[in-house]
Amino acid sequence: MEVPKFLLLLLFAATFAQSQERLQGMPSLRKGNSLKVEEETNVLVSPDGTFSSGFYKVGANASCYSIWFTNSANKTIVWMANRDKPVSKRGSKLTLHGSGNLVLTDALGTLVWSTNTISNEDTEVVLLDTGNLVLRNQAKRVIWQSFDSPTDTLLPTQPLTKNSSLVSMRSQGTYLSGFYNFKFDDNNVLFLIYNGPQLSSVYWPRIIPSVFESGRNPYNSSRVAILDVAGQFISSDNMQFNASDYGVGPKRRLTVDYDGILRLYSLHESTGLWKLSWLPDSVDACRVQGLCGEYGICTYKPQPTCTCPSGFSLNDPSDWSKGCSPPFNLTQLTQDTSKLDFLELPYTDYYGYDMATYNRGISFEACRNSCLMHSSCLGFGYALDGIGECFPKSLLLNGYRMSNVKSIIHVKIPKGFLNPGAVQTRLETHDLNCSAAKFVVSTDLETEKGNGNQYMKYLIGFLSSFGLIEAIGISLTWWFVFRKKARDEMMNMGYMALAINAVGFKHFTYAELKKATNDFKQEIGKGGFGTVYKGVLDGDRVVAVKRLEGIVQGDAEFWAEDWSSDTILH
Repeated sequence: MEVPKFLLLLLFAATFAQSQERLQGMPSLRKGNSLKVEEETNVLVSPDGTFSSGFYKVGANASCYSIWFTNSANKTIVWMANRDKPVSKRGSKLTLHGSGNLVLTDALGTLVWSTNTISNEDTEVVLLDTGNLVLRNQAKRVIWQSFDSPTDTLLPTQPLTKNSSLVSMRSQGTYLSGFYNFKFDDNNVLFLIYNGPQLSSVYWPRIIPSVFESGRNPYNSSRVAILDVAGQFISSDNMQFNASDYGVGPKRRLTVDYDGILRLYSLHESTGLWKLSWLPDSVDACRVQGLCGEYGICTYKPQPTCTCPSGFSLNDPSDWSKGCSPPFNLTQLTQDTSKLDFLELPYTDYYGYDMATYNRGISFEACRNSCLMHSSCLGFGYALDGIGECFPKSLLLNGYRMSNVKSIIHVKIPKGFLNPGAVQTRLETHDLNCSAAKFVVSTDLETEKGNGNQYMKYLIGFLSSFGLIEAIGISLTWWFVFRKKARDEMMNMGYMALAINAVGFKHFTYAELKKATNDFKQEIGKGGFGTVYKGVLDGDRVVAVKRLEGIVQGDAEFWAEDWSSDTILH
């Protein structure tokens, strides 16, 4: 059916207006001027409109000064000045002082972050088309630039040097610095490193083979790497890769994600969604060290998910790297081995931290007794496999559970801790992307109200009683209205079903989608409400399947999604 010309003109006008609205902003910040957190539209915008820079909300009343892709969905952040010390959403500001120092202050006027620069010349802060926030003088000489201090993302033309590193977010939606680093080590080689509060270890590339077997070369002390505009990454240690959509055009970013995996993304300009264009072949999400913390076990459901062994509890729902805790103290039982037992976890392993007492060609009983006799042994792995291999563990970290794991982990526990038959595989499950932590930033106004707390208690009590009476009245009213609303909802669902049938869409069951996507294995992008996976239907038709996540409104979000023909892969 031909679309009327006036509708096309209206659509073009609306699109143009939205584009112009997105590009509004300040071209630069001059001496003596400030960007205030309350003025959300008061941002710096790069000349071509690709990047914007301003205050980004990270909590209920907390913000960080940030740089993001203007046209990406949900403002994809690429840099933060104060990621570990957010400021209040009221009274905070970024100011370019007359001395040439760019300063971020909170509501109390306290210094939170600065460039630590001094200049007698006229200076300005500008956001370049590359995404680089620079402080420069009249001669365009750069005095300071954000490219020298990346957070978790490397942009094209931004060098990664011996003095810089990429540091992941703490968890999805929590912008605090995490524990995964991408940087040059002292041997001049780029590594992904887990740098936890207690332990630190390299997990990619694996250090069991030599650096040379990984195709690297440590004999170059320049220590510099760069991603070019065509999507090629080149490093002084010979690390090199290309984006799957190699070529000049797409906007790209190289990010160490919160799960510890390095990924290269390309932006789909028309949808604002990111497409995965490269990730390391040898990195398995559940083999990332420290991901689920001590005693924690990573498994796929289908995304990486953290679990606790039966009877154990997680330490922090907002931070799975803190792992799980047992409700007992083994140190009090080590003197009497008759009081100890083991919890069996099949298809499970805890990578690393094998004790020196590792043995081959040993019986299961001998391996078990060896761990019982050593107070520092927290458990052991045993793989029969025709040989009999024993892996006593001094620390149960980097746990993962997969069907191809040949060993069985036995976790040391007190006798009677679990009832007979309390299953070996009964696990307490929690998604990795949980992010319960919220920033709360106090201001001087809040502090001054402390003296009125006693009065507030009485006031709150009175208001609560009044609110209870009001709630009962509203509930009764809602009960009468609900039945009519339910009938209306059923009619709306009927109209939706008729609309779907009218345009010829086919319904698919969850089982059919699971089969088509090979159990949601190949991720190709992320949207506002979920992850997009590659699927293959009958007839070898390749499609994109969006798995909705975090939906709380239900139908509203589902019907708001863009289900245009652009979702079909060609």
